Amino acid sequence: MSKYKLIALDLDGTLLNSRKEISSQNLHWIRKAEQSGLIVSFATGRSRSSSEPYWDTVSSEAPMIISNGAEVWENHNRLLSRYALPCGEVPKLLALAREYAVHYWTNGSCGEDGSVVGECLKIGMYDPDLSIISEIRELVTSWNKFEVSSSAANNVEINRKGVTKAAGLAEVVGPLGIKPSEVVAIGDGINDLAMLKWAGLGVAMENAPEIVKEAADLVTAANDDDGVAQMIQSILE
Repeated sequence: MSKYKLIALDLDGTLLNSRKEISSQNLHWIRKAEQSGLIVSFATGRSRSSSEPYWDTVSSEAPMIISNGAEVWENHNRLLSRYALPCGEVPKLLALAREYAVHYWTNGSCGEDGSVVGECLKIGMYDPDLSIISEIRELVTSWNKFEVSSSAANNVEINRKGVTKAAGLAEVVGPLGIKPSEVVAIGDGINDLAMLKWAGLGVAMENAPEIVKEAADLVTAANDDDGVAQMIQSILE
């Protein structure tokens, strides 16, 4: 029997291949993990609406960590916590994106014109020019007001201070009687670093940047080579 009780999976670049699909091998080994008694959960930077098409891959009782930890779901139907960006900061962040003329998106009810019409869980910014994204990342980090990460080299993702996938996982595993040492976390992005370091076994994808692989305990195959399936198989066997 595995010493682990929960497997937390990132989606893009990890469970999903380059075509944004879950391979038959990944699906097979997720099923095997659940049959053996493990909980398989998602910990993603995606919003609920953009991640939900994949939710039926795992048990409806599995907890879900959404928007880098800004939403924590006890299961597929019960929201445990929501951690929005401070309302007064949202217009400033959107103005910054417009100042740099980069593409931006929001998770939650943010007005695209900078108005706040509800809770904004995360703001992301993207540009193919890595120097611009790097400058924005360094600037926002220097303010020391936000959790700043990324899911790819050409983007920056901004959450409320202290909001991470690790914090979200810690919130759900406690009531389940699961220790961090009994958690496997698998991911490929800077926004996965916290949970890879927090989990008993942190696994990076081969397609992850070096900083993520260096922080992980193990490196599995790339997302296009069924790295998640290979990792789960090794855990179960």
